[in-house]
Amino acid sequence: MPIKTFIVDAFTDQAFSGNPAGVCLLDSEINEQLMQSIASELNLSETAFLIRKTDDRQLYNIQYFSPTMEVAFCGHATLASAKIILDRFENETVDFITGKSLRITAIRQGEQIKMEFPLYQTQSYESNEELLDAFGILYPIYQGYCKELDMLIIEVSDKQTLLNIKPDFQKALNSSNTIKEVVVTTISEDKAFDFYSRCFCPWIGINEDPVTGASHSVLAKYWGTKLNKQSMSAYQLSSRGGFLDLSIKDENTLEVVSNARIVFEGQLILDLG
Repeated sequence: MPIKTFIVDAFTDQAFSGNPAGVCLLDSEINEQLMQSIASELNLSETAFLIRKTDDRQLYNIQYFSPTMEVAFCGHATLASAKIILDRFENETVDFITGKSLRITAIRQGEQIKMEFPLYQTQSYESNEELLDAFGILYPIYQGYCKELDMLIIEVSDKQTLLNIKPDFQKALNSSNTIKEVVVTTISEDKAFDFYSRCFCPWIGINEDPVTGASHSVLAKYWGTKLNKQSMSAYQLSSRGGFLDLSIKDENTLEVVSNARIVFEGQLILDLG
């Protein structure tokens, strides 16, 4: 059973930067155990599995798997999937429905892609000392928890503090059994960007995620309120790096504009006999 399979670098204009995602185009449904095995084999931070709904060329079901588990929503794998559908099928728009019934629209915008993501709030949160120690954070400015994504965001004082973080991932794993991601962020002094971030996800099998769309569904609301802005530019300071232009449309909707590059195209051959 051949499965069309791609690797796409998301949130970047250049190959071999941004965040690589696997994208598998399915002709028929496969079980989640097989999806998990494929995602583990590809060993990317996430792999998206797409299947078209009936005969609608613009509507696809989408599911996301890390190497170790299914995740509810993944921004960079959604952008990667949109890149495949918009480029390979010459669509101008595509809609995805996630396993949690979230509908995400992606639209071609010149050379870039515009998507609508959900916008999430945080609640003030106090981490235990073991977690902060695992990330080497002594004086957090703010800590907030997003219950929809089991995500903790921590603001630190400056860019160098953010760059200097070298987590003890085992200690982080031992510190919490409820958090799935820790996003550390700071304001930018670079005129090109409003804020920076890094994202750490050892709880789902990813020590540091290169560029994280889902985290900006949380960060946009936080920084939008703090900076009194509806439109912002963000940069994720991983070793690969990536950019996102963000616009808050309403209380529940975030518009994200970025790009992606297809770097691999082939077929996964499965002998299921």
